[in-house]
Amino acid sequence: MYFMGCICGSNTPLFEDIMKVGGVQYNTFRDTCYALGLLNDDKEYIDAIKEVSFWASAHRLRKLFVALLIANCLSRSEEVWEKYWTFLSEDIVYKQRLMLNHSDLTLTEDEVKNFTLFEIQKLLCSCGRSLDEYNTMSVPDNRFLSNNGNRWMYNELRYDRKKLVEEHANLLGNLTNEQRVVYDTIIKAIDADSGGIFFVYGYGGTEKTFVWNTLSAAIRSKGEIVLNVASSGIASLLLPGGRTA
Repeated sequence: MYFMGCICGSNTPLFEDIMKVGGVQYNTFRDTCYALGLLNDDKEYIDAIKEVSFWASAHRLRKLFVALLIANCLSRSEEVWEKYWTFLSEDIVYKQRLMLNHSDLTLTEDEVKNFTLFEIQKLLCSCGRSLDEYNTMSVPDNRFLSNNGNRWMYNELRYDRKKLVEEHANLLGNLTNEQRVVYDTIIKAIDADSGGIFFVYGYGGTEKTFVWNTLSAAIRSKGEIVLNVASSGIASLLLPGGRTA
């Protein structure tokens, strides 16, 4: 209604010509407003993105683009995206190579665009917004992203196994007799694929975390996955790759 009001107030003689500019018939009131010069051409924001691209990271540029979206600064956000998405995606291939531990990974243009939109969506979600709110903007293909697998799993498989072998040998040699019993019991269950629940009780300062770190190094050095979970953020920081429950 806003765009139709702009057109109706621009001295258009006949209603049937309301969406025609310079002999070109437009499909929406918004496009007609843009053709009539009633909307901002986004030049100042485009120039800002181009200028910032000389010194800022792609992540910073994505944050700038998200800020422009949230503030409703862009008249045609989809056109700004289509013309300058390459600036916003320069680190995407690197990020995927790092995440998948695949130094020779290549991505198609559509894949790079999709991952970039996914990063933009994450930034918007952190502000309580979504790309779905912007009707003309592209959105990430969730089916494609789901085929990319579990990010936690990929992060777990990124550990340097050779380094972990050395770290494990050092940690293992410093276990006390009691700690070694705990270690051997859990490792035996893992190797036998028998599973189990183990409760280790000890006062603060008895180096329970040291045992968890030794176990983590042992398992990850074999290319297997460990999800270290703690009840608080501070406790999780003491565990390699730790996270809260």
